[in-house]
Amino acid sequence: MARISGVTGTYVAPLKSTDGSTPAAVAGAGNAGKYTLVANTTYYYPLSGGDAPFVGCHITGYTAGLILTSVTIEDCDHGSGEVTDFSTVVGEWAPEKPTTAYVAVIGTGWTVGSGATAGVVAASGAGVGGAKYHLPETSASRTRLAVVVGSTGGDARVSESLKV
Repeated sequence: MARISGVTGTYVAPLKSTDGSTPAAVAGAGNAGKYTLVANTTYYYPLSGGDAPFVGCHITGYTAGLILTSVTIEDCDHGSGEVTDFSTVVGEWAPEKPTTAYVAVIGTGWTVGSGATAGVVAASGAGVGGAKYHLPETSASRTRLAVVVGSTGGDARVSESLKV
């Protein structure tokens, strides 16, 4: 798990679902924690909240055309030696979609589902924006942010904050 300490949070590096590799980081001043996400690819951002009762996770898209078909919190209690952070095996990671989920979204084209898709964020490519997840007491030993990129990729940053 790659972590980059920021001023107020910790940036998380994404892992490509097919092989666990990390995409290209965006170079230059002011770009810490930004990565270029490729179209039609799924990425997983492993969060380090196993021992923290309260975890926050924030994703920001910096490319106006970026399309995210879904952004979902997923949990796993299996050990990291048995199940990788980028596993795509059905049943090894479970999506968090409680009907009472609260996710703050901002930006044109950024939305959060309700009912059966509560807690699932999408970005239509209509503008830059982001989403802030509040994860109180999930009781999971491992948590990740699953990001499915649609037909247009772009630059994004994910950070996390833990409260113990």
